[in-house]
Amino acid sequence: MAISAAESEDPCQQGSAMAANLCHGPAWQAAEDELQRSYDRLLSHFKEYEPELVVELRDAQRSWIRQREQSCSLYARSRVQGSPWTGFWAAQCMAEQARARAAWLKSMLEDEF
Repeated sequence: MAISAAESEDPCQQGSAMAANLCHGPAWQAAEDELQRSYDRLLSHFKEYEPELVVELRDAQRSWIRQREQSCSLYARSRVQGSPWTGFWAAQCMAEQARARAAWLKSMLEDEF
């Protein structure tokens, strides 16, 4: 007997907004973890080799975080304002932006070597 998507234990196989949030939560967390590792690595590099850039990196990262939150909130609300899916779209946007920022931070180190 086949199990319908709604009966499945796997949130990725369910069609509700809450299930989608549960499904994509780990992907968002993985993107945030990757971003943090990339930032920490670059910060360590700057502390050791270019200490004059440490404060500028911190300020730039804080600015980027504020901009990402505003942009992703706007994106999510413009897609489905008032819908339970707003959180899903915001999380997806935040993860996508985190992956892009992590790649950019990594590229700053790659250019050094």
